[in-house]
Amino acid sequence: MEASYILCGGVSTLALKSPGSLSLRLRPNEMISLYSYSRNNGVFFSSRIPRRILAGRSSGAEAVSTKRRSRETREDSGAASKKSFKRVAESTESGRQLGAQKNGPSSVRALYQNGDPLGRRDLGKGVVQWICQGMKAMASDFAMADMQGEFSELKQRMGPGLTFVIQAQPYLNAIPMPLGLEAICLKACTHYPTLFDNFQRELRDVLQDLQQKSLISNWRETESWKLLKELANSAQHRAISRKTSQSKSVHGVLGLDLEKVKAIQNKIDEFTNQMSDLLRVERDAELEFTQEELNAVPTPDENSNSAKPIEFLVSHPQTEQELCDTICNLTAASTSTGLGGMHLVLFKVEGNHRLPPTNLSPGDMVCVRTCDTRGAGTTSCMQGFVNNFGEDGCSISVALESRHGDSTFSKLFGKNVRIDRIYGLADTITYERNCEALMMLQKKGLKKKNPSITVVATVFGDKEDVACMEGNKLVDWAEEDLNGLLDTGFYDSSQQKAIALGLNKKRPILIIQGPPGTGKTGVLREIISAVIRQGQRVLVTAPTNAAVDNMVEKLSEIGSNVVRVGNPARISPAVASKSLAEIVNTKLADFKSEFERKKSNLRRDLSHCLKDDSLAAGIRQLLKQLGKTMKKKERETVKEILSSAQVVLATNIGAADPLVRCLDSFDLVVIDEAGQAIEPSCWIPILLGKRCILAGDQFQLAPIILSRKALEGGLGVSFLERAETFHEGVLATKLTTQYRMNDAIASWASKEMYNGLLKSSSSVTSHLLADSPFVKVQYV
Repeated sequence: MEASYILCGGVSTLALKSPGSLSLRLRPNEMISLYSYSRNNGVFFSSRIPRRILAGRSSGAEAVSTKRRSRETREDSGAASKKSFKRVAESTESGRQLGAQKNGPSSVRALYQNGDPLGRRDLGKGVVQWICQGMKAMASDFAMADMQGEFSELKQRMGPGLTFVIQAQPYLNAIPMPLGLEAICLKACTHYPTLFDNFQRELRDVLQDLQQKSLISNWRETESWKLLKELANSAQHRAISRKTSQSKSVHGVLGLDLEKVKAIQNKIDEFTNQMSDLLRVERDAELEFTQEELNAVPTPDENSNSAKPIEFLVSHPQTEQELCDTICNLTAASTSTGLGGMHLVLFKVEGNHRLPPTNLSPGDMVCVRTCDTRGAGTTSCMQGFVNNFGEDGCSISVALESRHGDSTFSKLFGKNVRIDRIYGLADTITYERNCEALMMLQKKGLKKKNPSITVVATVFGDKEDVACMEGNKLVDWAEEDLNGLLDTGFYDSSQQKAIALGLNKKRPILIIQGPPGTGKTGVLREIISAVIRQGQRVLVTAPTNAAVDNMVEKLSEIGSNVVRVGNPARISPAVASKSLAEIVNTKLADFKSEFERKKSNLRRDLSHCLKDDSLAAGIRQLLKQLGKTMKKKERETVKEILSSAQVVLATNIGAADPLVRCLDSFDLVVIDEAGQAIEPSCWIPILLGKRCILAGDQFQLAPIILSRKALEGGLGVSFLERAETFHEGVLATKLTTQYRMNDAIASWASKEMYNGLLKSSSSVTSHLLADSPFVKVQYV
């Protein structure tokens, strides 16, 4: 038998006595891990070796026996096993049939796949067993490192998707592929969902086995299993490792036969997989850009004001100090929870001095890092945004996103902290919510309970399929009769058509292209006003906070009950009174006043009876219960406000807030400035409503994409632009009269971008700047 054996943990002698056995002589008081590879019939074994092990070929004919001269110990060989894996990968170079499997990161990226996990029907029994062997070796390595307390290094290298696949390659490379099945093996070894599912099963079995041997107490509480669950629960994993939705339950609802629905589902799968890949590429580009920005942030040196003693910053006037985007030498003073689960962390300068002059302002995206007293030695970035500054100028409050089981705050307390404003900071929440929207689209897009099922079917179906959908025949998509609904003399013909189409309840989706100055915002306001008069609820979103606030102002003019959801620090002061946080504070003003009075009284009583343990414990319990009552009252008030609102407004990403998603479905979703948003973000609000209207202009500002690969792949094509051409343009309408520019300017834009369809109103055809009442003409 031609074989290569690699032993770690203290081998003093190694002898191959016969083709069927292997004898080992071990040093006393040491544990080993055994890894073996045979060209003909491979055996791969990774575990703590007991007094006698039998490990044979796949036929079980050959065996390896080991004897130990001294008693067993509980020491692990995790560190040695890590080194041996590298040697195993090198030793397999002599195996000719493994040549094709030596996948480097570049080749793995080229072959990388995701989708539904592949099983025996797809791969065959031999390939599945081959994967299981490799994943068992990987799971054993994880468990060993976990037991030895050296898991942090492995944890840093692990991640969902391509990262996991690359980490799995050495373990699979160490095992020969089944003869004749090399092509299937190559497909399986780069298929992330398949590898992850098998790894999960093998790790569970390995940990349960260790628990049975009393080597660990609770396998579910191990770091390796917690990491696996963290990966499984991540938005990226859920977006790329999903079970394909079953469409059998919906074909009756749509009025289509089962084969048609399957075809629509296939289009959805193809689209979501492509967008998930492009989002990941763009995410990598964002992280790279962010790291470059962080590296460019200077560390305060000996001559900078930030590095000078606090006494200098306090005693010297602002003119002698330099405004900057960084604040160093902060300490975390306290934490609290805001609306939506945001964690608010209050930072103060050591000694309770005033903060140094800074360019930071509420709403700025910032990076929070621990550092030494000179601002150097920073750790990884924790993202957040500036919530507010203390009135005394001695504190700054930063909001960090709440995460289940997050140990963020334990990392901050008791350490020096620096806060940096970073332009273009990679936003984890945005990425995860985009991925989650794609996952929801694929899993639930064609489900009966999905309120937007007709929107999904219209977008991804063929024209003939849409035409025969029950209740959505194309002939029913004509304009609604506007008589009595609005003053038609106030709107031009293209605006009237857009309003009529927007009010047609049978039309699941409408695209309104509004070139500059064509009154797009006024048209949307009229549609929303008419819809809420009919008793319907509307969700209005836009890609930017500025665009959302603009819609809040316009809708407030018509006296509708609107609620603006979002970060209060990023909401314009002009519409702050319409923000959810402000409305909640107003409604609970009396309740909070009474709450603070009771809490103050209880704390005073507690200070007087600290010597009485039982009484003090009772008061502490009352304080705890009082806090729970306050949180419950806030939740009830938020739900009441949002449920009674006629119009809820948020950014596209903000529509994924649990406060919005837990509401009943909306009758209409309106997305303004849709040409500036990437398509995945548009699906966040669309999936919350029965029908939708997208308004914007693809010839103005486009989505911002950093990665050229993602841009060329189609991530820069907005939903507005893509949907305008669906079904021969039947979903779209254009506003064709502009009321802003002189015709000399408008005619050029019309010719270059709008195929000559954009006309100028007679009121501005010859309009000059000098005609404006705000311009003072001075003749020279």
